[in-house]
Amino acid sequence: MNFYIRDCLLIIENMKAGILIIGDEILGGNTLDTNSHFAAGLLRAHNFEVQNILTVADNANAIRTGLDILFSFADIIISTGGLGPTKDDVTKQVVTEYFGTRLIFDDDVYENLNQRYARRGLTVNELTRTQAFVPEAADIIQNPVGTAPVFWLENSNNGKTLITLPGVPGEMRFLLEGAILPRLKQRFSTEHVIQRAIHTVGIAESSLAKKLEDVEDRIEAANSPGEFYKLAYLPTLNQVKLQITGRGKDEVQLKNQIDVFIEEIEKRAHEFIFGYDQDVFAAHIGQILLERKATLSTAESCTGGYLAHQITSVTGSANYYHGTVVSYDNAVKMKQLGVKEETLEKYGAVSEETCKEMLEGALKLFGTTYAIATTGIAGPTGDVEGKPIGTVWIGVGSQYKMVTKRYQFDRNRLENIHLFAITALDILRRFVLGYKI
Repeated sequence: MNFYIRDCLLIIENMKAGILIIGDEILGGNTLDTNSHFAAGLLRAHNFEVQNILTVADNANAIRTGLDILFSFADIIISTGGLGPTKDDVTKQVVTEYFGTRLIFDDDVYENLNQRYARRGLTVNELTRTQAFVPEAADIIQNPVGTAPVFWLENSNNGKTLITLPGVPGEMRFLLEGAILPRLKQRFSTEHVIQRAIHTVGIAESSLAKKLEDVEDRIEAANSPGEFYKLAYLPTLNQVKLQITGRGKDEVQLKNQIDVFIEEIEKRAHEFIFGYDQDVFAAHIGQILLERKATLSTAESCTGGYLAHQITSVTGSANYYHGTVVSYDNAVKMKQLGVKEETLEKYGAVSEETCKEMLEGALKLFGTTYAIATTGIAGPTGDVEGKPIGTVWIGVGSQYKMVTKRYQFDRNRLENIHLFAITALDILRRFVLGYKI
């Protein structure tokens, strides 16, 4: 019945972890799963290699199957959910049977329940009292922020470890970071895992990969029995994050080698790189403006203030951003930005001519160093002949020079608006830094 090992350090190379999310509310789309995101990030940051994340229904068969699947890949499983006192919470019963043990009453858990309830002026009823029954073969970790304790179960034959956490996000995060992670690091010795990110904008994933073919070859050639390196492309709308991962025993060697790879990438893609690791694009734009003691304003039509939102999401943006005119209606374009009525009649709101006059109007109205103007059709309605959904004109300029450019996107409304705004900021970046637009 002894399925746990407490007194020795297990040294397992490439320590693999799996995350099991238990809950009908997650599968039904009623509740957003934030637990796996937090757990995966925390484990990865401390050199545990997350192999799989699996979500299963809150029933015995599904949980057993989930454990079988994850243990076929992983050495450690972190599970969340299904530990409440009601009949639909069956995790405790399943893991007890899975590890071949039995439920016993734990006085310490019961005392913790009594104290928590007493602080709220309540008493423990018979249903809640069932939470004091725990797997006999488990190490029990008390829950100071909730009622469900944590079970740590280990298989004495192979060291496979299951750690059950409550599904309430606040409890789960508190326990995983404060109680479980220190025990994991003490219990298991892992290789070092170093990750760096390079953020790019304005270049497609395939085009970027073409530029970096020889770097990828060098990364592959650097792999050996003691070290492993990998370059991953993680695209979002008009941005690609390059993620370099190194794994091995020598932390300094890993960092130095990754620095070499980053230098090689910079040589080939420098004009598309805006930051590293936790850097944010809008903050990078702000830094460029601050370094030049420059100011910025915007004139928005199709972006409807979303461009201003991106800029002002950065703390301190008041030091360089003066404001926007959301000229969704043509009357506002004319009255606030000085767009000529004949321009609108002859060329339409979505045109290079209108975009240019919006840009001129913003520069004059706000008196800023630079301005951005956007006018387009986000969809799903509003297209006209020659101007399909996703058409946008973007203008960027100063009192000395202006550029306008037409783009065509094919996403849904919200994604088109996001693309319009990010593309506009990228044009500003290239305009100020002197890159070709």
